[in-house]
Amino acid sequence: MSFPKITIKDVAKKAGVSIATVSRYLNNFPLRKDNKDKVAQAVQELNYRPLLYARRLAGGKLNTFGLILPGYEGIFYSFYALEIIREVAAATSGNAIDLHLNIFWDKDTFQSSLADGVILADIINNQRQLERLVEEAIPLVVVNKKIEDPEVSFVAINNFKGAYEAVEFLIHHGHKQIAHFAGDLRVQCAQERLDGYKSALAKNNLEFKEALVRKTNFSRKETREQLEKLFALPQVPTAIFCCSDEVASEVLSFAEEKRIEVPKKLSLIGFDDNPHCLYGNLMLTTIRQPLKAMVQQGVKILKEIIDGQKTPQRVVLDTELIIRDTVGFI
Repeated sequence: MSFPKITIKDVAKKAGVSIATVSRYLNNFPLRKDNKDKVAQAVQELNYRPLLYARRLAGGKLNTFGLILPGYEGIFYSFYALEIIREVAAATSGNAIDLHLNIFWDKDTFQSSLADGVILADIINNQRQLERLVEEAIPLVVVNKKIEDPEVSFVAINNFKGAYEAVEFLIHHGHKQIAHFAGDLRVQCAQERLDGYKSALAKNNLEFKEALVRKTNFSRKETREQLEKLFALPQVPTAIFCCSDEVASEVLSFAEEKRIEVPKKLSLIGFDDNPHCLYGNLMLTTIRQPLKAMVQQGVKILKEIIDGQKTPQRVVLDTELIIRDTVGFI
């Protein structure tokens, strides 16, 4: 059994107003209160659901933002990914905006007709997707990455400065053999954290040693493999700066198993300020990155672009060193 499709004409007829009046109501344009009430009642009684594509083509707003996350191993367990989704959802719902989530794996499946604008959470292997959305002239903002080309708005974090401060903090505690567990170096934030590590060493006249840099790809499994290799070296580090708190947590587990006292024998700094890494006997010293502020700024900028703001906005937010239990003097 099929049910008749309700159209905008049906709503107009039931409300006793013109089709143009119904269209203005659906697109949130000002209306006289009596007309607004009549259309609202007709929409409710008929259970009318406007076609999204038609509203977009008619120049109306969908009150929907798209969020595109690049897919990677462990994304559904990632503090960063879950925090981004949570904060974007909170920021949009607070503004009565729906959220359309899309995860980019190896194919560009996002349909720009489903959203008024798009937030791209970093760009990893989806540069062409970004370029396609720019070509389609859909309002967009990139978060967690600085973009030079194409010319778009972004809100990023000063990963270089955060890493520099972390390593300099270790140096000021007397450490000279400082290892770095790096993330996936295809990702801008991981490369900037490595650059900050190198710069802090150079500024303090410490030699950069390739053997002390271990690529973990933000993975606990790879971190464990690199720890075994690192502590098999003739000269082991007295401190480690990690690309994330998850990686630092694996270092703490390793140290406990091998009876390496933290911070007496090994100092440790993470990056993120992940609340899940605060439990246990030792509270992790870390670099706090302002994910909430980054997302809120990104949503604000996207709304301004949709409302007609033309000039790209480029914002870089500072990190904060959070001192806890895992760094000691030597």
